[in-house]
Amino acid sequence: MNYIVLDLEFNQAFPFKSGKKVEPNPECPFEIIQIGAVKLNERFEQLDSFNCMISPQIYPRLHPFVEKITGIRPKMLAGQPHFPEAYQAFLSFIGKEPAVLCAWGGDDIKSLYRNILYYNLDADAMTNQFLNVQPFAAEYLHHETGKAIGLKNAVEALELPQEETFHNALNDATYTAKIFAITHPEHIQPDTFQPLTMLTKKPKRLRTNVKSLFLHIEERLERPLTEEEKALVKLAYMLGRNHTFDAAPTVRKKESAK
Repeated sequence: MNYIVLDLEFNQAFPFKSGKKVEPNPECPFEIIQIGAVKLNERFEQLDSFNCMISPQIYPRLHPFVEKITGIRPKMLAGQPHFPEAYQAFLSFIGKEPAVLCAWGGDDIKSLYRNILYYNLDADAMTNQFLNVQPFAAEYLHHETGKAIGLKNAVEALELPQEETFHNALNDATYTAKIFAITHPEHIQPDTFQPLTMLTKKPKRLRTNVKSLFLHIEERLERPLTEEEKALVKLAYMLGRNHTFDAAPTVRKKESAK
């Protein structure tokens, strides 16, 4: 039995002011742009490592916050394999021996399967056993119950050397593997994952009940709306629904976890 300690970096939609606007894809809201992993044996000794940059296809332009937090630049992804090719390379890295996927938190494994299913790849080729390393570290460090401990905080608490930067998939996988080797319980019982739970249907675009919207605001104001006010309410609602003036969204990254 091997443990495959995984970490991912993602890209996502961003409302750029120029060019074609990219909407979030409900089937794959977080597109993988880097896979990093470390293979451990049953004695938690490192056997191998894996690092693959991936050329984004769903969201071709990098989200500004993704660039800032990861240090990944568009030129670093140019000419890199697309996800299907990277997935096959990752499967080869895992190998034929029984394996358990391990990650800091549960989001990376869910997003991995979303990307697999988006490209209609063979999800059954991936082990469906997984472990969340984060609770092991929290319990080992007697972290406050109910509070998630960040990866960096755990590294510092365990006094591990910080030789590499965070928010790089291979570096974070390496840190997670070192923490796992120290904090794992005596008896490890992996969970199982059902890939089909990741399948989603695109939500229908619902029509706005404008009369109810006006009535709701009039009840709050305790007076009728003027025609000019109604026009402004409709405009503001439309702009908000279309995310016209959204600030840069916060990228889902593991600092909930890091």
